[in-house]
Amino acid sequence: MIAALRRLMAQKGLDAYVIPATDPHQSEYVPDYWRVLRWVSGFTGSAGTLVVTHDFAGLWTDSRYFVQAEHQLAGSGIQLVRMRVPHTPEFAQWLAQQLPANAVVGVDGNLLSRSWYQPLEALLRAKNIRLMPHADLAAELWADRPPLPTAPVYEHPPRFAGIARADKLARLRLAMGEQGITHSILASLDDIAWLFNLRGNDVLYNPVFVAYAVVGPTEAALFLDPQKVSPALRHRLQQDSIRIQPYQAWRDYLRRLPAGSVALIDPRRVSQNLLEALPSTITVREGTNLTTLQKAIKTAEELACIRQTMVRDGVALTKFFYWLHQNLGRQRMTERSVEEQLHALRRQQPYCQGESFGTISAYGPNAALPHYSATPESDAELRPEGVYLLDSGGQYFTGTTDTTRVIALGPCSDEARRDYTLVLKGLIAVSTLRFPAGTRGYQIDALARQPLWEHGINFGHGTGHGVGYFLCVHEGPQGISPAPLDVSFQPGMITSVEPGIYRPGKHGIRIENLVCCVEAEHTEFGNFLAFETLTLAPIFTSLVEKSLLTPRERAWLRAYNRLVARKIGRYLTPDERLWLKHVTVSV
Repeated sequence: MIAALRRLMAQKGLDAYVIPATDPHQSEYVPDYWRVLRWVSGFTGSAGTLVVTHDFAGLWTDSRYFVQAEHQLAGSGIQLVRMRVPHTPEFAQWLAQQLPANAVVGVDGNLLSRSWYQPLEALLRAKNIRLMPHADLAAELWADRPPLPTAPVYEHPPRFAGIARADKLARLRLAMGEQGITHSILASLDDIAWLFNLRGNDVLYNPVFVAYAVVGPTEAALFLDPQKVSPALRHRLQQDSIRIQPYQAWRDYLRRLPAGSVALIDPRRVSQNLLEALPSTITVREGTNLTTLQKAIKTAEELACIRQTMVRDGVALTKFFYWLHQNLGRQRMTERSVEEQLHALRRQQPYCQGESFGTISAYGPNAALPHYSATPESDAELRPEGVYLLDSGGQYFTGTTDTTRVIALGPCSDEARRDYTLVLKGLIAVSTLRFPAGTRGYQIDALARQPLWEHGINFGHGTGHGVGYFLCVHEGPQGISPAPLDVSFQPGMITSVEPGIYRPGKHGIRIENLVCCVEAEHTEFGNFLAFETLTLAPIFTSLVEKSLLTPRERAWLRAYNRLVARKIGRYLTPDERLWLKHVTVSV
């Protein structure tokens, strides 16, 4: 494939070609139609950029995928380039350093976000290198390209949606009016699904559908395959002044926006080519979608549903770990086979629609890969020794879950016990935090790492990410990481807390709960916020090194496991309740 790509590059006069891992909607999980990176390279990770020149091909990706990329790129002629490694340039810097003046770099501007395109174009222009954003080489080379998804669009049941569609549109228009915006242009699929109270099955794990939307002063246009919308649903949308238009019609619609309009786009969530479709007679403002913050702050109705969902998901997880404990050593178990059992148990819960991301079922050394995915080749057999890590989540009409637990399957090393306890300390530190309003995630991140730092340990991923409501498991705008993201926590935001320790060749430890930002108190120093732990799954105590926990931390662990038992106990069998009490015995 690389050879064919280079021949076409030569015909087009391109000295280099860049292939990102995303789609026109800047999605984390991409429909097969846009998985150009996987088609060319064989790499299946969700983060990566392929650069091809006439004598070099390299895939830039981060530490989560180093081992996976090495395996998948073997024999392809594509070199793995490790991102964020000292003295290794990022792909944009590499292009600027390696290409001569007057060189031409091609990219499909439908796949490159505005926020990526601008700095890349500026960097190359400074070196007299031209960036061509209309080079869709896959369209000419990919003969058996999969079609665009065709799954039906459906309504999020009104009793679960929290706010009616018409009310969401009214709130959005009110915010637009306050900022002098006449049109909000949306390309991000989760924003669109949330705003219109619609869901779909076009993207793996995320209940969204491929679409664009434009919200004007009195009318909204929704661009998607009309065959996905039933006549009854179309009628209900029309009642809310929402016009259904063909998916590909968005470009012509944007070109016809009235002169003098003020349009808002999110440069991180729209492609460069979308921006180029806007007429010169309008004003374009760049900023975060107004719907992104509205979506992130869950309503009281949504939070009530989410708390019910946590009970259901906690029941499924507890039944799974009980089943694992009872059958380990009595039947052959592998990472993939036990994963299937978990999915079956979760599917038994009311309103469950499936998984919220690819389950990480990792035994022993495999757990040292933070984004491990068991394959037929790597599928390890579970044995009554060492530790097993399970990171999984469910999509329910009533919310989205994401939980990580580690359990001892038998004797474990002292190092594993210490690592488990240090990670637990980091989780507790964030979970019990009180902080002033206006606090950002990067100000909280160090608290999860401090117990690890004291032992010379760190982890390479963020501490937490926002989570949607029957939407994407990774949701902005807030997060907890060292990145200086200028977004403050607000009541109603749901975020994960997931510190970890990873020892290649040995084990991986990560404990993850979802928390909701809540109001704590008002003092003479201002408003203070806190985190309410939402996740209801047992934190197993057999791996805890008691001497490393303070009395306050031990009290938190006891109270948390008692809360779990009280909330989910009625849905367990007597044997399951007895086992739960045993594996969460106080330390």
